[in-house]
Order: sequence, then structure tokens, then C-alpha cells
Amino acid sequence: MSRFFALIAILAIGLTYSALASANEPTPMDAPLAAGDITVIASPIPVADGQSPEKVALMHYRLYLPADYDDNGNRKYPVMFIAAPGGNARMGEMQNILVRERWIVAMLFESRNGSSDWLPNFMAAYDDLVQRVRSIESMHFCTGFSGAAKVCSVYPGIRPGFRGMILQGAGPWGVRAFTEPGNEDLLVYGTFGTLDGNFHHARRIRLSLPPYIRRLVTIWDGGHAWAPAHVFESALRWLEHAALTSAPYAPELDDAYQWFAENRLSDVTEAESDIARFAALEDIRGLPPEWRNAADSSLVQRVDAAFANAAAPTGDERAAYEAFRAALRDDEADHGRNSAKIAETYESIADQFPDTMYGLIARDRGQAVYWETGQYP
Repeated sequence: MSRFFALIAILAIGLTYSALASANEPTPMDAPLAAGDITVIASPIPVADGQSPEKVALMHYRLYLPADYDDNGNRKYPVMFIAAPGGNARMGEMQNILVRERWIVAMLFESRNGSSDWLPNFMAAYDDLVQRVRSIESMHFCTGFSGAAKVCSVYPGIRPGFRGMILQGAGPWGVRAFTEPGNEDLLVYGTFGTLDGNFHHARRIRLSLPPYIRRLVTIWDGGHAWAPAHVFESALRWLEHAALTSAPYAPELDDAYQWFAENRLSDVTEAESDIARFAALEDIRGLPPEWRNAADSSLVQRVDAAFANAAAPTGDERAAYEAFRAALRDDEADHGRNSAKIAETYESIADQFPDTMYGLIARDRGQAVYWETGQYP
């Protein structure tokens, strides 16, 4: 943590001690946790220098564990922290995909706009969670809406292990956290409604972050609100893909690779078309090949069988997939400098392959980029 973030942490802790009186006890570390369910956790905030550890103020968060958490021994999982502008954060429209993808989820209770509690609430939840459950140390993520998106954007400057964030309805609270040592690989996805008063923050994400930060933005038809479920799902899938595929092998991510492969294999099983199965398998193919060495042998066998049995799509479906993936790579790398041209590329793919899965996806993506530039074709 930099001196800047250390200073605001100390100030926030002091404010909280002066404002809170704690009559309750912290949740014991050995308290039972129900997999596939939510448990409310009371956790002490960090003690600042010169303050008595006996005078403990508590913060709270809701902790969700994946349904298979108890079945997987020592396996670790990625974590999503959620903050809400009015406090009392919930998964809301994000629940289906977070549960399906088997995330550990920490929903902050006291963190809210207009209160300094956002910081000690986050620090208390983080410090508690990394001791209480099996989280992948370098696979922490966060999301929030409006003012909660802003505070989420500075989490990586306060605690280690963050890999990315989904900022909904607001841009980052400055760029300092993105310049901290160790944060060069952060991933940022912004979501905004067409009528959002913070709409201009979308361009801020595209243009103002350091050039080494991978980022993407989606504009959807709506106002200043949490993103619809399908928009959040696209954002989450992008984060997962960007964090784990097409990158050098990292042994500390072995559990993350297996988790990702299991999720995509579930997609293969549930897919209703050859192109959907192909896309899920291509995601697995993007993992570093070394992931197989540490994975359960039964999973590797199931993956190999899925590749062997899958019918490779041909013709327009395959061509639309390849064209869309290329356009998305250009979209991400462009950083918003030539968004109108990128939107035209998506539109061209949709026109050329109108009845394909990825032609339709390209149509939606092109519309979002047009909206981002202020154009309404």
C-alpha cells in the first residue's frame, strides 16, 4: 500500500472508532458456513497505531460460498467484492451468473455514499475473508454502482491481490491505484446506460487510464442504474477470459485454471448449438497448456472427450466467430481512439452474417460502441 492509501486508511479507522460503539462480538473464525448460501459476518476493523485493540469496532459483510465449496477439499476460488451506494449490498441482477460461475462473493454492509465507513468496511471484510475462506490470492475482483464504483476502483491500492473490476454507472476515482506497483495487470470493464448522467465517464475509462491497463466499456439502453443481468454477465465473462487465457502460465493460478475449465465445460454440456460449444472449448484452449498438469485427471479426461466429440462449426457461423473475436481484440486495444471505425466493423460483421450467433452478438456490440461515441445509427 502506498503512503497515500495508508494515510486515508488511518484517517478512516480513526473516524470509525469515534463514531461506532460495538456491543456485538466478531464472528468466530470457526463459525459454520453454509456452501451455496449467504452468511452475515461481523469482522473487526484494523487497529490504527496508538489505539487499543480492546476497543473493537465491527463492520459487516454478507459472505456467499459456491455450492461445491465443501466438496473440493483445499481448492480455492476467486472473490467478488460488491459495494452499493446505499449500503447493504446484495448480488441483485448479478446473482445468477456469480452463482453459476461459482464465485465467492463478499457484499459490504456499511459501505455507502457520503460515509467514511466505505474504507474500514472494505478493509475489515478483506482481512477477515482471506483468513476465513479459501480464496485465490491473486484473483480478487470488485464491482459497485455509482459512488460505490468509485470506491471499488481504489481497492487495489489498499489491499493486494486484485485482478480487475466492473465499474457500473461511474468511472474510477482517479488513476493512482492503477499506477501502484503490482497493479499493472488490472482489468477494467465499465457499464453505463444511454441516459446515465455519468455517461461521460465511459470515455474517461477508455481514454484516461494508463495505457497498459486493459479495459472495455459497454453502453446499454437505460439510465443511471446497475447493469442488466446480460450486460453484467458479458463483463464478467470478459474479466475471466482476460485474466486467465492468452497469458503465461502462473502456478499460483492452478486452482483458477481448473475453475475456469470446469465452468466452460458446463457451458459445453448445456450449449444448444455447435458454435456455442465451440466457443466454450476455445476458451479452454486459450488456457496455458501447463494447467493440465495440476488439474484433476478426471477433468482433463472430460475436457479431452469434449474436444474429441465436438462438431467443429463451419461456414458462416465459424467465420462470424473469428471476425467478432478479431474485432473485439481491436476494440480492446484501441482505447477509444477510433471507436466509430470499430463500431462500423461490428456492423459489417452483423450485416455479412445476419443469421449467425456471433453476427447477432456483433450487432449488439456495435450498437453499444456507437452509443459510446454519441452516435445513434
